[in-house]
Amino acid sequence: MGQAYFITGTGTDIGKTIITSAIYLSLQTLGKSVTIFKPFQTGINVENHTYPDISWFEQELGVKNPGFYTLEPETSPHLAIKLTGSPIDEKKAVERVRELEGLYDIVLVEGAGGLAVPLIERGDDFYMTKDFIKDCEMPVLFVSTCGLGAIHQVVTAQSYARTHDVTVKAIAYNHYRPENLIHRDNIQTIEKLTGLKRLACLPTLPDVRKDLRTQILDLLGDQGYIQQLKEVFHA
Repeated sequence: MGQAYFITGTGTDIGKTIITSAIYLSLQTLGKSVTIFKPFQTGINVENHTYPDISWFEQELGVKNPGFYTLEPETSPHLAIKLTGSPIDEKKAVERVRELEGLYDIVLVEGAGGLAVPLIERGDDFYMTKDFIKDCEMPVLFVSTCGLGAIHQVVTAQSYARTHDVTVKAIAYNHYRPENLIHRDNIQTIEKLTGLKRLACLPTLPDVRKDLRTQILDLLGDQGYIQQLKEVFHA
């Protein structure tokens, strides 16, 4: 039986999909059977009528059937559901996670937005992202940027996770520039304040399709990264 891990951002549009892809390719290189699951995807590309994250996972990584519930409005899932009237059953998404755990060593479940995003609204109640995480019994991996605001975002997200008994295993950083003092200090400060271990730091990739695999090779040349992968994912 495999294990699912939930990948969530500490903000919006910070590069969860790139980090998820990097982890996916890295774990494959280590010989693990891995898949990616995007249970709730909002925001259709009106030009080609595809959902960007799902399309990326399918076309660029070769992941089979990564999507589940897709909603055209580019909003929070709960609002997209209200706008479209789509019937959504979170239990079916949980069941799908269980099915995938039976087929793969590792299932990378990519969230929609951050940890406190509402997924479904029912009257005065909300089924939240943290509820889905707990129903699936998934540990969490944070994805963050490195610049101004990162400390507050990560500390706040970690506080929310602790309040709701959500286990955060590690954090990966996107758009990292090693020459930037703020980036370096933010990462050090976040680790001191939260105790979260750094899994990886990825730079901004000008051409993701071209540069991602080269970046993976660089990461895999770092024994510290490989050790962290093994510790976080029991690889």
